[in-house]
Amino acid sequence: MCSKKQIIIFILIFAIFSITSIAYGVDETNLTSKVIRIAGDNNYPPYEFVDKDGNYKGFNVDIMRAVAIELGIEIELVPTSWERAIYLLREGEIDAIQGMTKTPLREEMFDFTQELVTNSQNIFVMNNTTHIAALEDLAGVKVSFQAGDVTDEILAKVPDIIPIEKENQKEAIDALFSGEVEAFMGNRLTGIYYIQKEGLAGEFKIVGEPMYVTQYCSSVKKGNIELLTELNKGIDDIKKNGTYDKIYKKWFGEEILESGRKWRQLLYISLLVLLVASIIIGIIIYWNRSLRREVENRAKEIKELYELAKHDDKMRALGKLSAGVAHELRNPLTSIKVFIDMLPNKLDNPEFVEELTKIVPMEINRLNSLVNTLLDYSKPKVPVPKENNLKDILTEILVLLKQKINEKKIIVEESGTNIWFLADTSQFKQIMINIILNSIDAIKEKGIISITGRIEEKKAIIIIKDNGIGMSEDVLSKVYEPFFTSKKSGYGIGLSITHQLVKENKGEISIDSTEGVGTTTTISLPTA
Repeated sequence: MCSKKQIIIFILIFAIFSITSIAYGVDETNLTSKVIRIAGDNNYPPYEFVDKDGNYKGFNVDIMRAVAIELGIEIELVPTSWERAIYLLREGEIDAIQGMTKTPLREEMFDFTQELVTNSQNIFVMNNTTHIAALEDLAGVKVSFQAGDVTDEILAKVPDIIPIEKENQKEAIDALFSGEVEAFMGNRLTGIYYIQKEGLAGEFKIVGEPMYVTQYCSSVKKGNIELLTELNKGIDDIKKNGTYDKIYKKWFGEEILESGRKWRQLLYISLLVLLVASIIIGIIIYWNRSLRREVENRAKEIKELYELAKHDDKMRALGKLSAGVAHELRNPLTSIKVFIDMLPNKLDNPEFVEELTKIVPMEINRLNSLVNTLLDYSKPKVPVPKENNLKDILTEILVLLKQKINEKKIIVEESGTNIWFLADTSQFKQIMINIILNSIDAIKEKGIISITGRIEEKKAIIIIKDNGIGMSEDVLSKVYEPFFTSKKSGYGIGLSITHQLVKENKGEISIDSTEGVGTTTTISLPTA
């Protein structure tokens, strides 16, 4: 049997053990046995907000729920205005605020968990605002912001500012959009979220540098170390198991890279991409330079070929004119020869001498004019625009073309050609010879070429029309292309040169043609 002393010792040990167990049980179940009340802003997206269906959502909401699951505790989320949330925490009516920017002033009143995200404050203005570019430009300006937000501390440093407090950031942004204020200052991510959600991205812009780059954390009442420790543990756990990254990506669209390994991986990948890109760029630059040299060589060859073809095209045209030119040269030479043959017998005849001194110089001038016309046509030169009379130039040109015209019994009609225009004389002769030769080639026999002129809105309009074989739509669409021709001979650059010469003289040319009916060429040139 046990003595009384042993019984008393046993009772004391049992009592101490019971008291200790009860004490530890109360301590361990202190957080798990009660509902933790956590408040947050009811309109601060994407961190925390009440949607149109009354659901409390956001980054902070998801974080707190994930922490509660991780710790095995029960929480009650209390959506309210920001000012009231701070009041409730100070008065002890709630246990924590799920998201708060950490500032020295707030650290005097609250304790903060480890960082959830890094926050910054920015200035938002309308897109057409030009007089606000930095914080100091807000002096004398109406600025909206959320009451009780950290922005209040920033704006307090700007003299003469006109602060307009709003209950939440949405109301503050709406005040800017409605014109009540000229600027809004608040959380950058929240501002961007609201603007994009409302489809107003093109209406706003962010100006100045990010301000008050701070840590955004959960907060508890000063001295509540027990809850603070548990929240830090829960946040740390969800960061380690990947839950935090998923929540962050859901609301902010990007993953948080772990320090160390992930940053090194990103650096290595970036260097590899840079190296590959450098090699590709080097190959492209080398290939581009080689291609450029090849293009330059080909362009030079084409230019030389084009110039050669231009010259040859002129020579071909001169060949076509040769019969007419020979005839025109023979006429004045015949007259001069007759006078020379008669000179020994008629030298003493006053009438003969008078005729000699009159006709021979005239025929020589005629020869000289004809030779000058041929030289002007055949040799290249820099264009010199001057006043020209269409009728006078046609007279010279038709002398050269007379033989070809007569061979096909073509009638040339002129109307309104006594007009003046500004162009290089030699180039214009080349233009007209090319066009009229084309008309002659297009006419089989006994055709008509009509040349008309008129002045219209300070432009000389010259129209050359024939009733030749015409052109199809396909041929007509390519007439200005170098080296395109529907003829059996020639290089196909006559109209290409003509088009170029008209442009060089600040003119315009157009060709209308109907197969089997004829072709009309219209040229407009500036008047003097």
